[in-house]
Amino acid sequence: MANTYEWRIDKMTAKIQEGELQNVIFQISWTYLARYSEDKNIVASTSGFINVKYNEGEPFIPYEDLTKEDVVSWLEASEDINIENMQENLNKQIDEKKNPVDEYFYPMWD
Repeated sequence: MANTYEWRIDKMTAKIQEGELQNVIFQISWTYLARYSEDKNIVASTSGFINVKYNEGEPFIPYEDLTKEDVVSWLEASEDINIENMQENLNKQIDEKKNPVDEYFYPMWD
């Protein structure tokens, strides 16, 4: 079965005042999660941030009206994010968790 993917918006940084506008988002910190559909406990993730810029004259969404879907559309439209590559890398991480080739030991001594 296929993996499922989900965006998590971790933080948005905004200018308190920019011209006549308030709370103008200029940076979005995100996490992109993949879950193995047959075992929801097998999860892989990647994270990062993008800078966004409000261009005067374009439609502005006040922070209180902003939805997750709005922010995700900004992420998915960004030239800095390659969703296909992220999914490929997350799928590899999940495959390695399903079929491990390494074992990790954590010593108990100081």
